[in-house]
Amino acid sequence: MMKEKETRLTDNRNEHINHSSNPIMESGRSGKPSAAEEDLYKTLANSSQVGVYILQDKRFRFVNPHIREYAGYSEEEMLNMDPPSIIHPADRRMARKNAIRMLKGQRFSPYEFRILTKEGRVKWIMETVKAIRYQGKRAVLGNSMNTTEQKEARSRLEELEALESSILDAIPHAVIGLHNRVFIFANNAVEQVFGWRPEELIGKNVRLLYRNEEDYDEIARRFYTALENQRTYTTEFPAKRKDGREILCTMMASRIGDILREGRIVVTYEDVTDQKRARQELEKSREQLRNLSLHLQSIREEERTRIAREIHDELGQALTALKMDIAWLGNRITGKNAALQKKTDYMSSLIDNTIETVHRISSDLRPGLLDDLGLSAAIEWQTQDFQRRFGLPCRAELSVEDEGIDRHLATAVFRILQETLTNVVRHAGATEVTVRLSEKKRVLILEVTDNGRGATQAQIEDPRSFGLIGMRERVRPWEGTVLIEGIQNKGTRVVVSVPLIQERTGNP
Repeated sequence: MMKEKETRLTDNRNEHINHSSNPIMESGRSGKPSAAEEDLYKTLANSSQVGVYILQDKRFRFVNPHIREYAGYSEEEMLNMDPPSIIHPADRRMARKNAIRMLKGQRFSPYEFRILTKEGRVKWIMETVKAIRYQGKRAVLGNSMNTTEQKEARSRLEELEALESSILDAIPHAVIGLHNRVFIFANNAVEQVFGWRPEELIGKNVRLLYRNEEDYDEIARRFYTALENQRTYTTEFPAKRKDGREILCTMMASRIGDILREGRIVVTYEDVTDQKRARQELEKSREQLRNLSLHLQSIREEERTRIAREIHDELGQALTALKMDIAWLGNRITGKNAALQKKTDYMSSLIDNTIETVHRISSDLRPGLLDDLGLSAAIEWQTQDFQRRFGLPCRAELSVEDEGIDRHLATAVFRILQETLTNVVRHAGATEVTVRLSEKKRVLILEVTDNGRGATQAQIEDPRSFGLIGMRERVRPWEGTVLIEGIQNKGTRVVVSVPLIQERTGNP
């Protein structure tokens, strides 16, 4: 469209130059004009909208104001200068050749060349010449027009079109332009995405890119409805390649102009079929790994429970029986053998210590309180045991009824508490720990705070912090979250939040 407009403008300029009425040119028909006629001719030439000059004996004999204006010289300077000197050196030969051809009747269209103005600027001139007689002698009449602005505008337009073409081709996604759902342009990436070459699509309906009429109508409804009220619209939609293969595309449409007219839009298509498949496979793999991790945790908990029960029942009973036998034996040897009595007392003490160790190992594997009395009782016992073992004050604040807490969830929360307390001992350097268990709006909340050195963000986000990763994974089946906050030299805060949904139970 722009090129057609430029052609019409050029034709109009050519017509204006070729048909400019110039009495000086016409004077050759009746011989030498009178002084009054010559003054009239010059007056008319001076009022012309194009540059007019007369060349005779290799000198300007007349130049009108228009030509003096764009050349930048005064009338006196031009009348005394060598005419070819005004022409750009690179164009002088070509301009002279075209002028001679036109004077001989071998060329009829205007020709273009560059001139150098007095200030040294380069300007473009479109010119025609005609042989005339002036003051009784042969001369050349020239009509010229300054086309610098048009030439520069055309050059800028060509550069802009080249830039737009380069930008479109540099985009890795397919880009198309539509006018009433008909292709008006397409970039080279269209072939990579859809298998169509750009020239194959121009003038055809965009229906080529969709699987069927229903899809074609649906995507048009989405795009044009949305673009009536907003500049851009993005969606995912299935499309079809030239070979018939279906692909999934992320599509972004933008209207051309401030308002939507005649369905003029630009659409980009990104083939996300492989990405979508890869994401699905990755998510499936992650889900499988999570399920495997949960399964292993479940097996581990069951195994811990079994071993703890066997240790408590079998070893505990055996040690208790052994202690009773040692006591019976001690009663029988009282006062008869002091060395034997001392030995039985030592054995009885050793058995007591062993029974205590068995109870501790059994509790570490699986606290009986967790199964018998619930999460609150188990947490209270854990904080007391932690304080007794490490001499670190550990206060428990419990305000939860255990009836609504799933057994597996209670296990997960208790294990998170154990992991958190282990981290406090290993890394925090704290002198005090507080454990709170509460329920707010059907959300179970476990909060553990210490007054240690404070975990850094790098430590919290470290992908090798498997303990922290395990804490998050433990409550994932219940859509729970684990928040960890550390303030330098002020301590660390761990908050576990789990929705209490009665009908949903996890199985870690």
